[in-house]
Amino acid sequence: MKTSTILTHVTFLVAAASVAHAQDSNATATIIAAATADSIDLTILNIFDTAIAEIEDVYDTAPITTRNVGRIGRRATPDNIVDVHAHFVPAWYKAIYPNVGGSEVPDWTMAAQLAFMAGQGISRALFSFSTPGPNVYPGNKILTVALARLMNEQAAAYCRAYPGTFNFYAQVPFPYTTEAIREAEYAITKLGAIGIWVQSNTEGIYLGDATLKSFFQAFNNFSQRPILYVHPAVPVLRINNVLVDANPTTYIDGKIEFYFETARTIMDLTLTQTIHNFTNINYVIPHVGGAYPSTVDRILKSYPTIYDSSFAIYDTRFWWDSAGPTYAHQVSGLLGMGVPKSQLLYGTDFPYAPLAPQAGSLAAVKASPLFTADEKTAIFSGNVRTLFGSIISW
Repeated sequence: MKTSTILTHVTFLVAAASVAHAQDSNATATIIAAATADSIDLTILNIFDTAIAEIEDVYDTAPITTRNVGRIGRRATPDNIVDVHAHFVPAWYKAIYPNVGGSEVPDWTMAAQLAFMAGQGISRALFSFSTPGPNVYPGNKILTVALARLMNEQAAAYCRAYPGTFNFYAQVPFPYTTEAIREAEYAITKLGAIGIWVQSNTEGIYLGDATLKSFFQAFNNFSQRPILYVHPAVPVLRINNVLVDANPTTYIDGKIEFYFETARTIMDLTLTQTIHNFTNINYVIPHVGGAYPSTVDRILKSYPTIYDSSFAIYDTRFWWDSAGPTYAHQVSGLLGMGVPKSQLLYGTDFPYAPLAPQAGSLAAVKASPLFTADEKTAIFSGNVRTLFGSIISW
């Protein structure tokens, strides 16, 4: 088995130091032992055997010398694009959550991912699982905690197998804050996660909710620069203790509601002053802010005491990715807010945003008259280096 060889030779940068994951001649034993130490029983998940087989297979078959695979083949210009919004979709995850936002979850393979990156000129991708993250079993704490750990072990396996090509945002089992803090610490210090992925809402609880305050307090004080990736989720209402899709229209959530979800959760983070009170946390916001730029004055003019301070935070500790067809017109809303171009990042949302529209989205950034050539290069790679610094080994 190649597992021990890979685990012996591959290390990753965490807070400017190389931290090796616990090593074992068998990856399954190592993963189970770490989970058991945190009182997590992974075997209660009905997909455990399938998932662990995928993790073992990653270690067994990936080329240990692979580096910057996205540079292979025909590349778009500029070269060495960093995609900050990409998603893993192992088959076992699709099996337990086959539809999201009104659409079927796409098929995904590592081979397809690498081919996509080569064709787009992407040298590195920052990955996460997508919505709903570990919240496949609403109200079930034990399963949610176990699934978050298994997802993080899977993500770490991909990144170790392809060093220099992938990094990952970790999952945490919201709304269970004690367990979320523990999982964030484990994922960052042991697995090499570069930040934490959260949804706009979890079971109807938005990010500024008081029940999540302890997580923000703890995360704010992490030794590694705390970076929170905020991904839109399906809006829900709790009716008779049952979660119901709250989309009032006939249009699928992924087309429209996800953008409003982003606006809702930024509003909540702002009006609860979560972003003001925890001053170390940086936020990565997809789809250039969704609907938020169009609503920001309507929201904040009613709260004049935090109006200026909120904009100062959006301009410095918020980072806005381009995922989707957002650079034809939508990005102008961010610029109209006064967001500096230095806060803009490039993202694809692959494979949830399929291959067909990717060329147009990439071309729109390259052809935009709103940015100089140097500013476009910064969007593609320079700004993300500023955000992550030594967290990522460039």
